[in-house]
Amino acid sequence: MLEHKFITKNLQKTFCYKCGKCLENAIVEPITEAPMAWIGHAVCPSCKAEGLITITPSGNGIVPVQSDLAGKEFKKFVGVKPVNSNELLDLYVSLKKEKIWKLMQKKEKNSVKKQDS
Repeated sequence: MLEHKFITKNLQKTFCYKCGKCLENAIVEPITEAPMAWIGHAVCPSCKAEGLITITPSGNGIVPVQSDLAGKEFKKFVGVKPVNSNELLDLYVSLKKEKIWKLMQKKEKNSVKKQDS
């Protein structure tokens, strides 16, 4: 794992892709940590532009993010298996039978019942 001190030092050398300001004081949410790489979601303290930042021993970089996900929500999708064609067809058939809001209501009721058990 990369040390916190190393990550902080590299944030000082990383600049916002939009306004060019240093990301030293950016709001950063870690997404994944591996022995040789750290990936996080950063929000520029100056212009509020969002980006995915990668820090490795050989360097660092930032890529723009255009998403409605919050920094903490990115973690939920790391390592999740992709949707397969059967699941997609099942969804299609379900949507032909019922409106999406009704399906969501059913799912919500089922999850509430599971929590009560």
